Amino acid sequence: MGTCKKCEAIVPNRRDEPGHGSLISLGLVRTLGQEQRGVKHEAFTCADCGTDWDYLHDKRDPASGWSRCAPEPRAEAAVAQPQARMAGAA
Repeated sequence: MGTCKKCEAIVPNRRDEPGHGSLISLGLVRTLGQEQRGVKHEAFTCADCGTDWDYLHDKRDPASGWSRCAPEPRAEAAVAQPQARMAGAA
């Protein structure tokens, strides 16, 4: 499934831009360097399309705000490779 229209409308990398009502907060991501600078990193997922988002709360950086998370590689591909090697070795 692709990205929904609400997620496509989010303006990335601009502080204080709104998200949308279907974003579910997954909680704060703790990073020592960011915490020392007073930056909060919050993870979100869209209930409609499943797109994962990060939001950086940083008052000193105008480029903080929404950013899409990189999609993770599919688990099936990671599992299929070792089996193929085993079959070829026999």
